[in-house]
Amino acid sequence: MLKRLFRKIAPAPRLVHIPVGCPPLQHYPGYLPQDTELVSRYACGRAVIKEDHYIDGFGVRTDFTCVPFANPAHLDVERLQLPLPDDGFHAEGIEYAALLDAFDNRQAGGRFTAVEVGSGWGPWIGLAGVLANTHGVEALCLIGAEASAERYALMCRHLELNGLTSASRRMIKTFHGAIWTHDGEVQFPDSNVEDMGPAVTSQGSKTDYRGHRVTTLRTPCVQLNTLCEGAGLIDFLHIDVQGSELDIIRNEVEWLGENVRSMMIATHSRVIEGGVMDLLGGLGWVLKREKPCRFRMDENPRENWEGLTQADGSQHWINPTL
Repeated sequence: MLKRLFRKIAPAPRLVHIPVGCPPLQHYPGYLPQDTELVSRYACGRAVIKEDHYIDGFGVRTDFTCVPFANPAHLDVERLQLPLPDDGFHAEGIEYAALLDAFDNRQAGGRFTAVEVGSGWGPWIGLAGVLANTHGVEALCLIGAEASAERYALMCRHLELNGLTSASRRMIKTFHGAIWTHDGEVQFPDSNVEDMGPAVTSQGSKTDYRGHRVTTLRTPCVQLNTLCEGAGLIDFLHIDVQGSELDIIRNEVEWLGENVRSMMIATHSRVIEGGVMDLLGGLGWVLKREKPCRFRMDENPRENWEGLTQADGSQHWINPTL
């Protein structure tokens, strides 16, 4: 979620706690004070940066071909070891804390199910799978969906490099397509693999939500419930769909309440954040961690606020009924 921001700036100093002299209201990490212990407990390996890949503190191997937007020279091994307040190039600590919280509170009987939509190269199902293998989870189900053909191939490669294939006696399901409000087809931009911001767009549109000129392709799409058919109870759902999150959640809200124990939602405008809070909060979901998105204020939105977002926000929701 930091990829749009960190691609343009040098790595910031590593901060785990509030800096000395910094007023608490000026430091808003989004994760909880006790999350330092939670993340440290699982990040017990040794992070290393190699010529063609890195391994983080959780033991996840990521080839640089899978993260073409990252500059290996700017990676900080200490931040890859313990990603608080962030890992320095891709995601903030709140996302790691949310997944580890779900893993810490996984179902009885040694089962864990994680789903990632708008997967990119599949960092969150990859981390979930490595955690499951490291900590002896017997029944593992991983599901990933990515609409870009090139990034879908990267997701499959990332899972394979971490030993997460059907041959590993795990339930691994990947879908090349978009998650939407119906099963069928949508228009999705034919974008550069380094661009992690494309979104489903209207048919015939020549520009996307950011004002970028695009050529669109007919792309398969399914609803969340279709994607997850047969998966059973889902411990962790990660949604990063570039501004479509509220539409998808609203369309699937009853199914989510019956099948999903926790969600990490990447948010792409303050308007969307408020809509998700009203919807899920009104249905009894508990907002456990959150951090608003950051956006440019140098111009008014052309058509929507999502086009001004520089770094995604995060909302971590818990379903108390499950």
